[in-house]
Amino acid sequence: MHAKIILTLAATLLFFSCKTDYPGQEAVTRAPDAPVPVEVIAISPTTEPIPIEAGGTIGAKTEARLSFKIGGVVDRMYAREGQYVRRGTVLAKLKTTEVDAQVAKATQARDKARRDVDRVTKLYEEQAATLEQKEGLTTALEVAESDLEIAGFNRKYATITAPVSGRIIRKMAEAGELVAPGTPLYFLAGEGADDFVLRINVADRDLLNIQLDDRALVDLDAYPDQPVPAKVTEIAAAADPRTGSFQIELTLDGQGRTLRSGFVGRAKVYPSKTPEYYRIPTQAIVEGEGKHVRIFVPDAEGKAREKTIRFTRLLNEAVIVPASELAGVDQVITRGSHYLTDGSKIDFKELKR
Repeated sequence: MHAKIILTLAATLLFFSCKTDYPGQEAVTRAPDAPVPVEVIAISPTTEPIPIEAGGTIGAKTEARLSFKIGGVVDRMYAREGQYVRRGTVLAKLKTTEVDAQVAKATQARDKARRDVDRVTKLYEEQAATLEQKEGLTTALEVAESDLEIAGFNRKYATITAPVSGRIIRKMAEAGELVAPGTPLYFLAGEGADDFVLRINVADRDLLNIQLDDRALVDLDAYPDQPVPAKVTEIAAAADPRTGSFQIELTLDGQGRTLRSGFVGRAKVYPSKTPEYYRIPTQAIVEGEGKHVRIFVPDAEGKAREKTIRFTRLLNEAVIVPASELAGVDQVITRGSHYLTDGSKIDFKELKR
């Protein structure tokens, strides 16, 4: 009984040891110097754009945090969150009692300085005042006029108006609150034909191939199966120190769709500048280490030649190899390559690309 079990196990192991991934490759029935059955595929260099994929969230191209130049008590808040406002719309005002008094004080100081200059000018003409006195009062007038200009400027910016047409994303204060200079009261996002952008981060190797106005398609969760056309409108000049990646800005063409800040999107950018490359099927790869892989190519004598090549990108079913790595090569071995060594005789058929 034990002998029968041992014989059965031995037969099973022999069966699996002889089984291969390609019909006709059974090592036990092939003579040592017989050609190895393989399949090859034709390859050729191409510059077809390889989409660069990355995700991000939609935001407004124009975003403004609106505040008063001076501090004070908020008098009125005219806009609410979510409201669409047009450029030039008054959004908020400060109580201007204090700043109005400053303007009045500066006006009176300016008027007095003018009278003083007029009086000393007449006295100077009559040789009853010195040049030094005249120049001193003239300087005082210039200082008074500058003070009035400052007070008037502060008075102007005691009112907030919308710098662009857009939507109020956040309202951060209410009437009656005391706010400091520069404290944001509204967060405004522009909403025009070209005001929505998707900002994505790409690696340095991809950045070198991207140029302004390169086209892109953006898939949004809000509009499944309806890609939104876009184009590259801004490329970062420096990497993000935290991630080492570069930010790319894509301006979306909504084509009538309703877009909102915060929509999640995934972009495919199609570079107009693509260096020549080969697309090698992953089936052809025997082994790899780091950025290098080992493959076999057929030669004119019907033998397999081993090549170690560098790749730049790994896709789902292929690796991207610079054209210089495979100069003069027009075929690679796919199925059967794991049974080869450099110089092995091969018997192959070519697959259609």
